[in-house]
Amino acid sequence: MFIIIAGCGTVGSGLACKLYREGHDVAIIDSDEASFKRLDDDFEGLRVVGVPVDQDVLKKAGIDQADALAAVTPDDNMNIMVSQVAKDICGIPRVVARISNPAREDIFHQFGLDTICPTNLSVETIAAILTGKSVEATCTIGSNTFSFRIEDVDPSLVGSQILDIRPQDDQFIFGIITDGRFTFAHPYAVVDKNSKFIIASKLD
Repeated sequence: MFIIIAGCGTVGSGLACKLYREGHDVAIIDSDEASFKRLDDDFEGLRVVGVPVDQDVLKKAGIDQADALAAVTPDDNMNIMVSQVAKDICGIPRVVARISNPAREDIFHQFGLDTICPTNLSVETIAAILTGKSVEATCTIGSNTFSFRIEDVDPSLVGSQILDIRPQDDQFIFGIITDGRFTFAHPYAVVDKNSKFIIASKLD
C-alpha cells in the first residue's frame, strides 16, 4: 500500500517507521522540516515539507496514487480538514484522523470520518490503574473494531526493545505504562521491569 501520514510528531514518525518496516510505501508531511529528525535512520520514505491541508503539498506527497491517509498532527482542526480533503476531494478510500479533544469526536463522525482518540484511551487506562481494575477499551475504524487492554510484562522481556517483541497475530503493542507514566510504543523503547503493555487487538 501507499500511505500518506500528515504530521511527523511522536505518533506520526512512529507510525511512518512501522509501516515502512512492514514494506509499505510511505510519504510523511510536516510544516517543520526539523520534525523529520524523529524518523529512524533507515526510513527511506518520502518527506514533504509543507502544510498538509494544502492540495499542492498533498500532490507532492503523491495523493493521486495513495491508498490511505492518516492525519495525526497535534491540531484537531488541521486533522479534520486534511481528512476531508483526502476523502471528499481526492477520493482516498481509507482515512483515519487522530483527535485530542473528545468533545469534537461527534464533529468528525458527522463528516463520516474514522477517528482515534488517545485521550479517551488514556483516561480509561489510567483510571483502571488507579482503581486496580482491568480495562478493555474498544474503538471502531471503518468496518473493523479494535480492543485495547493492559497486560503485565513477562519478566523475560525486560531489557528488550519493542521492535524485538512479536505479539500474537492481529495484535500489536500500542503503548507502555511505566510507574504510572504512559508513552507510545516507539520501536526502540526499552521495556522496564515495572512496565505494563497496552495491547491492541483486532476483533472479529
